[in-house]
Amino acid sequence: MRFLFWLVVLPLAVAMAFFAVNNHERTFVQFTPLPYEMQPPLYALILGAIVLGLVIGGLAAWVGQHRWRAQARTLHRRVKHLEGEIEGFRARTAPPGSAPTPGTTVAAPGAPPQRPNAR
Repeated sequence: MRFLFWLVVLPLAVAMAFFAVNNHERTFVQFTPLPYEMQPPLYALILGAIVLGLVIGGLAAWVGQHRWRAQARTLHRRVKHLEGEIEGFRARTAPPGSAPTPGTTVAAPGAPPQRPNAR
């Protein structure tokens, strides 16, 4: 995984360095309704716009996925609640002295016995 990271990041970093060296001239930027104006290098202006777009897009995606994250949390709580109910039913219906330990599975009637995994 680390190799894949460097395989992608290193060429991008080299390309960005070449881009910055070739586009170092200053560009006049004026914010028309406001009294602000500045002269950043062209590469800073373009790379800043790309980073700003990535941040805004990431925030939009994160906000858009809120419904799915909330549903996953709700379903996780429901599963934990139902697992607790199952353990309670097992404890109440087991014959005295043969209560299964928590986390074990009970085979369905008529199912073949399961062998433990030998690794």
